[in-house]
Amino acid sequence: MKTFNIGELSEKSGVASHAIRFYERENLMPEPARTQSNYRRYPEDAIARLQFIIHAKQWGFTLDEIRELLMLQDANGDRAEAKRIAKKQLEKSDIRSRAFLALRRSCQKPWRNAPVKDQWTAARLSKRSPKKGNAASRLRMN
Repeated sequence: MKTFNIGELSEKSGVASHAIRFYERENLMPEPARTQSNYRRYPEDAIARLQFIIHAKQWGFTLDEIRELLMLQDANGDRAEAKRIAKKQLEKSDIRSRAFLALRRSCQKPWRNAPVKDQWTAARLSKRSPKKGNAASRLRMN
């Protein structure tokens, strides 16, 4: 079986070596085998595991949720439990998506749909006459 040192694993997985060490400390990656010189040696399946961690983070899973999913996977665990964790994350993602879409819609509305306070402030400011000698009055005179 082919093994990799941490630099090779980092290059093949696209994950920085300090992140790999962090995932080891967080028990997301199993303790790697060591050489006589105490260098880490990772098996080929470490690449897929790191890519799973990265994708799970991108989908918004917490490290605790990722750890739980990996423990289930390692133990050929309960698929129903894995589905429950994934479903919970999907629900959180749906909530974030709806909030983002609502924010996007509100940003696309024209000025006339701005909140009343902002309309009142804009109307009040537009009725002010410029003070003598300020830049706005000089522009209007020209």
